[in-house]
This record gives sequence, structure tokens and C-alpha cells, in this order.
Amino acid sequence: MSIRGYIELIRLPNSVLSGLGALFAVLAYTGYVVDYPSLLLAFTTGFFVTGASMVVNDIVDLEVDKLNKPWKPIPRGAVSPFKARVLAIAFLAAGVLPNLALSAIRALVAGVYALIGASYSYLRRYTWSHALVAISTTGPIVYGYFSTKTLASDLEFTVLFSLTIFLVTLGREFLKAIQDYEGDKARGYRTIATVYGVEAASKIMIATCIAGVAMATTTLLLGVSVAYKAMIALAATMYAVSIYKAYKERSKEALEEGRRNTLIAMYIGTLAFWLFKAPI
Repeated sequence: MSIRGYIELIRLPNSVLSGLGALFAVLAYTGYVVDYPSLLLAFTTGFFVTGASMVVNDIVDLEVDKLNKPWKPIPRGAVSPFKARVLAIAFLAAGVLPNLALSAIRALVAGVYALIGASYSYLRRYTWSHALVAISTTGPIVYGYFSTKTLASDLEFTVLFSLTIFLVTLGREFLKAIQDYEGDKARGYRTIATVYGVEAASKIMIATCIAGVAMATTTLLLGVSVAYKAMIALAATMYAVSIYKAYKERSKEALEEGRRNTLIAMYIGTLAFWLFKAPI
């Protein structure tokens, strides 16, 4: 058994980051009150659900990876397809079922997002699968929201911020579809760029960007911390500039720079979310 192969298979850094994201979401929504069982459960939920999604992705992509990425764990024989399937099922169960010990609604939220993450790999040939990625990124926010008993007080912020995350992630997915146009077209993937063309996809990307930044701006009008306001303004500006530059230039270099910078902007936005109830 190759431990390294399993670590690569679950994309350990991605899974750990997702676990930390869920943990800090719960911490933010509960007013930064440290409840160790709740925080541990949040981390394991994010970790295992994301790990399961990563494993499913490699199972589905096995034949393609044999040609394009033969160094990955399953194609190179470090992990068998059967063991990968067992691991995916075990991770899904570990990510969802323990939530029943604290809250049925947390288990339901974890289950829904686990289903979205696992099903995406089977559905990404369809144009609307872009939305699945965008929906999946709202998982920590929704999970964190349902971890608190004072739901009504944060409902407006949760809805607006979730819509913000959905829109900016969708815009970035459109950017990546434009960037991957040639490869996706060769594989027969039905992305927004391969179905409607690069020009139309670029315009839709800009429209989505404007909607996402506008939605982020509305959250500034709520009772959020100064730290949140400063960081979300920085994130929104960086995101908008990156998308606009990618739209105007549309070269391989500009698209790759836009892909990297929008991700950084989204990380800043995530940090802002964690601080939305901070005393500053």
C-alpha cells in the first residue's frame, strides 16, 4: 500500500484547506466562541467531503488520465480503482454521518454538498455543470450558518454573501472555460466557451463579474466589521481588475494571470468572511 498515493489521491492540501474553511465558518457564525467538538466536526466534515470529491474525480478521469496524467495515483498503480471507490464511500460517510451527533440539519447540509461535489465529476460534460462548482463553494458558509442557534440575525448576510461567492466563482469558471477552450473542445466537453464561443463566453464572464462585485457591495451595508469591509473591498477590486484584464487581452498569459489573481482575490474574500463579526 502506498501512503503517498492515497495522500495525493485526496489532494491533502485541498482537503485540509476545506476543513479549515468549515472550521472558521463555524467559528465566525458562533461569535468566535471556541466549542471544540463543534469545531472538530466542522474540520472533519470539510476535510472528508472534499477528499471524497477528489477521489471520485480521479476515478471518473481514469481513462483520460492514463493518457494525459499517467503520474497520478490510480493510473500509475499506486491505488487500485476498487480501493479508490471504497475510500470515496468511506470519506463520504465520515464527512456526513458524524454530524448527526450534533445536528440533523448540519448532516443534511453536509450531505447535500457532498452529493454536489461527488456528482460534478460525472456531469461536467454539460454546460450547466459550471454552476455546480459555484454552488459547492458556498458549502462552508451555509454549513457555518446552520451551526448557530441564532439563525435569523445572520440570514440576510448569509444569503447575500453566498450569492456573492456563487457569482464570483461562476465568473472564474467562465474564465477557466475560455482558457481551456481548445482542450475542452477536443475532449467533447460542453462548456460555455465550446457551446457559445469564446466571444460570447467572455461577455457572460464580464456580466457575471459585475453582478458578483455588485452583490459584494451590498454586504457592506449590513452590520459587518470594519475588517470585513476593508478586505472585501480589496478582494472585489482585485477580482474585477483581473477579470477585466483577462477579457480585454484574452492571451494565454493574461488568462492564466487572471486565473491566479482571481483565486487570490477569493482567498482574501474568504478571510473577510471569517472576520465579518470581528470586533473591529
